[in-house]
Amino acid sequence: MNLFKFQKQYSYSLSDSSLTLISLEKWAFVYVRGIDSKKHLQNQLTIDINLLQKNHHKLCAHCNIDGKVWATMLLFHYKDGYAYITRRSIVKKQVLELKKYAIFFDIEIKELSNIFLLGLFGTDARFFLLKYFLDALDKNSSILSMNVGNILCFSKPYERFLLILDLKDFLSFRNQIDEKVVLTDSNQWSLLDIEAGFPIIDKEVSQKFLPQSLNLDQLQAISLEKGCYYGQEIIAKVFYKNLNKNSLYTLIGQSDIFPRVGQTIEAQVGEQWYRVGFLLAAVSIKSKKFLIQVVLKKTINIENIFRIHGVKSIFLIKS
Repeated sequence: MNLFKFQKQYSYSLSDSSLTLISLEKWAFVYVRGIDSKKHLQNQLTIDINLLQKNHHKLCAHCNIDGKVWATMLLFHYKDGYAYITRRSIVKKQVLELKKYAIFFDIEIKELSNIFLLGLFGTDARFFLLKYFLDALDKNSSILSMNVGNILCFSKPYERFLLILDLKDFLSFRNQIDEKVVLTDSNQWSLLDIEAGFPIIDKEVSQKFLPQSLNLDQLQAISLEKGCYYGQEIIAKVFYKNLNKNSLYTLIGQSDIFPRVGQTIEAQVGEQWYRVGFLLAAVSIKSKKFLIQVVLKKTINIENIFRIHGVKSIFLIKS
């Protein structure tokens, strides 16, 4: 449900970014509550729930028994349980999978449709929030419980915020928005996530990659010390025996058509092209110019030229 008139225009660099409010229509909000919620999530997700602080959110993954990632998510304490934000394209299947192993627990897992997610970044974003949300923003916390909704704070690729509002608070907030604020859709947030190195997992690439292939180990989104969780044995084996053969990269370049999630990425070696990976996400920067997130073999040469299989395109690794 769009109650703003969001435009399709994206800021690529902070230097030219006006204050921008982003509709996160491609993300979903899931609420997990019940006396066994902590225990169940501990058995399912890649992080140690015991270490999740009240005032912080944490990137993590939900994997299948083979250690392949169902979905990535932002997890945090919410009301009398937990909540997480994940991609809308995968949320129904992912929630069903999470419920599959919850039948013996006192737990409720539900996607909430009455929650509105908005992104905010750009010039004076922090001042803007102080104007509409009277509480001071604590730089030592990555999640803030406000009188109106909650705010998740991010430092990468630069300061930005994710607002969590119910319908009443959303409407109140909307009615106070200054006309000078740029309104745009969720591709802007995808662009920021790509630049931050946060893996974007949609249904087309769900259950395709190990967490390490998505750099989740480097993002402290995997625990190797806590007890068992689904896929833990394989994830630990890959880590300790250094068996991971892939890594997450950001490419920038041109393509005659809009790149599609799941397409094959090829690298040029001499006169030949070799398949080296897959595309996770793409955002258009300008006409025919794209920023894409890909999983590539770790053996690739970072100086290589890349293309999308079957498409007239050229990409380089973004430094």
